Amino acid sequence: MFFPVIEDRTADVTAEPDFVLYDGETCVLAEIKSGNNIEGRDIKQMRKCDAVDIETAEAALKDAQVRERLGYTGTVTAVEPVIVYQDLDEGYIEEAAEESTQFRDRVEELTNYAVLLTQDYGGQLRPLRGEFNESGNLQSLLRRGVELPQNPPDQIMLTEGMEHEILAIAIADVWGEKALDHDDGAEVSRTAVRDYFSPQHNVQPSDLDLVFEFLVEIGACEQVENHTYRFTRDRYDAVLDVEPQVMSESVEDYLHGSEQTSLTDEFE
Repeated sequence: MFFPVIEDRTADVTAEPDFVLYDGETCVLAEIKSGNNIEGRDIKQMRKCDAVDIETAEAALKDAQVRERLGYTGTVTAVEPVIVYQDLDEGYIEEAAEESTQFRDRVEELTNYAVLLTQDYGGQLRPLRGEFNESGNLQSLLRRGVELPQNPPDQIMLTEGMEHEILAIAIADVWGEKALDHDDGAEVSRTAVRDYFSPQHNVQPSDLDLVFEFLVEIGACEQVENHTYRFTRDRYDAVLDVEPQVMSESVEDYLHGSEQTSLTDEFE
């Protein structure tokens, strides 16, 4: 579950972690930070995540259709909030805690609600402070450290109610790149796009029709049959033009403008 909202109205609890990890038993509510400064709002976020109980987590997984999409039962045995800081490590915590009582207090309060971890590209994901509530295997795994790649792969996640412009950039980025690896290009259907960006309910066929019309219009791809399109190497310059184009003009404005121009040309 990416960009989830987990809500228990009966308990007035609304948690918004960056994403949820679920393995069929444990539900990890994860928040990711780029720096090393522990803010008051970070503590507030993890307090809300810590308030999510097993029943609320199971309800959220049911709403996310994990049984239908992934085959998991949706049963939860433990809810584990975690927060990861990229530039935080043992040395920084020790030094900052000696210099600042506020920092020391924030670390202590934060770890009342979540396990504090650090990550380093090309290094490890590992815990710094705090203990998991029920997940001994997870604690053991992270204590050994999870090796991280030097350059993590690019991934594009689409949130609910995304704009046509974001969808156009995402499609061009994924299948435009794939086309470079194949002499005959890369084909994609409307259904394949919906499946790729998972929560399928947030990518509507009508939105895809409009976006693909735009991509064909600017030359980024060609339509090969009904609702199927092909990206090729010789169109990659147009693929690169997608982002600057939608940054300067909306997809709908571009298409409507093109229609108006063509009508003017006809009358002339």
